[in-house]
Amino acid sequence: MSTSSTVMPSLNALRAFETAARHLSFKAAAGELHVSASAVGHLISDLESFFGCQLFERHHRRVALTPAGRHLLPGMSTAFDHLRDAVRSFHKSRREGPLVVSVEPTFGVRCLLPRLERFRHRHPDIAIRIDPTHELADPRDGDVDVCIRYGMGDYPDLRVETIVDHEDIIAVCSPDLLKGEHPLCTLDDIRWHTLIQRSPSQFYEDRAQWSRWFKAAGLSEVLCKDRFEVPWEEYAIVSAIQGHGLTLASSILVEVDLAAGRLVQPFEASYSVDQGYYLVTADAEEPDYRIEAFKRWLFDAEPDYPDKPDRSVDAMI
Repeated sequence: MSTSSTVMPSLNALRAFETAARHLSFKAAAGELHVSASAVGHLISDLESFFGCQLFERHHRRVALTPAGRHLLPGMSTAFDHLRDAVRSFHKSRREGPLVVSVEPTFGVRCLLPRLERFRHRHPDIAIRIDPTHELADPRDGDVDVCIRYGMGDYPDLRVETIVDHEDIIAVCSPDLLKGEHPLCTLDDIRWHTLIQRSPSQFYEDRAQWSRWFKAAGLSEVLCKDRFEVPWEEYAIVSAIQGHGLTLASSILVEVDLAAGRLVQPFEASYSVDQGYYLVTADAEEPDYRIEAFKRWLFDAEPDYPDKPDRSVDAMI
């Protein structure tokens, strides 16, 4: 097969050749490239067809380079060494920069930021930058290192680790609503108060529905004085803290506010949503110590400093 000198063969085929020639083994090349030995053989056969000559002599259980293969190898070795050096240099420069964490905004404000000083205390050498967004950033494209996302955890071709796989939705309000002219003492008292609800959102379908909560509480109808609608969960939580009414919220997102007394849970009723929060990273060949340190801190696999009261994952969330 004749080819123009300006036409390039498949980069995968060239890489298969360079790896197999370095090992003098299709099987060893397959192991390094994470493919089958037959796939390596097919790629090299395609390359031989492209050049119109045989690059390997196939023997029983071994291969050897032909004169043409020996002629091609030095240039390929130099080229792939340059590529590997470029990748290593890129990784090094990335790891010397800040760790970029793309996070679902409300989780970032309510769960991550209040505890982030603990990570900075453990790892003062690692700078960190928070990128709040609802969209799923791709940790493989170089713009972000770590993603924390809300959903079902189905992110193909990425490394996904579960922070929490479901949410318990509870009703919360300011402690001021437990006193006054119409204190919240029984479920029937809700008729004197405002229900804070969220606008419909593609990101949180079926997450906060007052009809579901009242059903879980054993009531067939929704009671309230009026309703107040806000676009995002963070707005709903802040509105509840300021005393505007009751809101539904994920228990993990209001844990800090409940502990601090800014919010109270006046009734035990709750319902569960089969979505949760997931840590999403690229499936990199070489581990990034910044990402690994962040994971250990998030999942609490290494000791914290002495004044941390609880070392459980539940306490982290």
